[in-house]
Amino acid sequence: MPVAIVFPKVSLETDVGTIARWLKDNGAAVAPGEALFEIDNDKAAVEVEATAPGTVVHLRKAGDEVRVGDVVGHILAAGEQPPALTSTTGTEPSAETTGGPQPPTNKQASHGGSRIVATPLARRLAEQSAIDLSAIQGSGPRGRIQKKDLIGLAKASGAAQKAATGARLNAVWLQKEGAGTIVALHGFASDHNAWRTLLAAGRPDARFLAVDLPGHGGSPRTVPADLDLVCDMVEGVLAEQGVDSATVVGHSFGAAVAARLASRGFLSVRSLLMISPAGLGPEIREEFLKGFVAARQASSLLPWLRELVFDPGVLSQAFLRSVEEQRRDEGLSASLRAFAELHFCDGTQTFSIRPDLERLRMPARIIFGIQDRIIPFSHCHALPGRIGLHAFQRCGHLPFLEQPDMTMSILEEMLALANASDTASLGERTRHVA
Repeated sequence: MPVAIVFPKVSLETDVGTIARWLKDNGAAVAPGEALFEIDNDKAAVEVEATAPGTVVHLRKAGDEVRVGDVVGHILAAGEQPPALTSTTGTEPSAETTGGPQPPTNKQASHGGSRIVATPLARRLAEQSAIDLSAIQGSGPRGRIQKKDLIGLAKASGAAQKAATGARLNAVWLQKEGAGTIVALHGFASDHNAWRTLLAAGRPDARFLAVDLPGHGGSPRTVPADLDLVCDMVEGVLAEQGVDSATVVGHSFGAAVAARLASRGFLSVRSLLMISPAGLGPEIREEFLKGFVAARQASSLLPWLRELVFDPGVLSQAFLRSVEEQRRDEGLSASLRAFAELHFCDGTQTFSIRPDLERLRMPARIIFGIQDRIIPFSHCHALPGRIGLHAFQRCGHLPFLEQPDMTMSILEEMLALANASDTASLGERTRHVA
């Protein structure tokens, strides 16, 4: 019976890879333990070995992007015939099995007569940033283009964009020492100071960078049109701060930005914690948005602030005074109104992060208060199977304020998962060809 050659999982970050090259020609004899083909991966060049003796039959060609679990070929014993020449994904047999020509495709392009070899992540990043891969010299084995070859270009693009717009987000290191790095993104109508209450509950072993989103806090009073433009600005300030890998935590709209950041791939998000995330469904409480943004004095702010929590007793006078102080900034109030009108128009969340969550491969969890009166808890139904959910009882829209100890405990777990992922990746790199 033919032995299937299955594309293995070699990366914690993705379920796809590329056959860099076949090391055994189509129709060649192979013995157990001999290398069959090499996988394109951002971490290493990985060789896949034969598990049985026989003759190799290719189903997929060099340069093809392949999903984990796809059958890319077979090993035939003497006298055996190959099965139907299709992969498990239903793609057509490769030209090398049919003897036909092999014209370049978008996955296997030619430039000056040479094939462009790039990892799947590098190809996706290049497409997002309109980067011409044919002009890049890859640093990987045999000139393979990797993520790190594009980061400098992405930073340059971000710098040009910043120069054109004059926009630079405010970022504050709330904790400067630690083994890891945490990037924190606040919710609508808040700023980086929101995270100080969480840090009062515990000090994770990580640097803690809190970023003011555009239109908020100390950042420019600009309102980007969509999540990707917000991410462009966040990625720009992270590049300036020297952050290219982190555990990311976000609240409400900041959690939606965090999910999109993780999905885009420019920042290496090692683990992701989303607190009361926006973008899981269309509804959001319109009267709260209008009332909270319009309020200026403590007497008018307090009733709306109470709607954010299950127990109003957690709202301190210092918290109320800080919000009231923010509302004295007319420019800030105007940007918050514009922000709400754009992203929460007519009581509707005008964006969705569900496609982003489907693409995530790093450890990811959601914390949601069951008694949330701003975004309904029902939005947590039918989450992707890889996303963990912590449902907090007797908790509203601000779990990190209402239950800081539990929230910090979960954040520390996510940091540990990120460290475990890094350790596993290091072990993988040492086992395979560099």
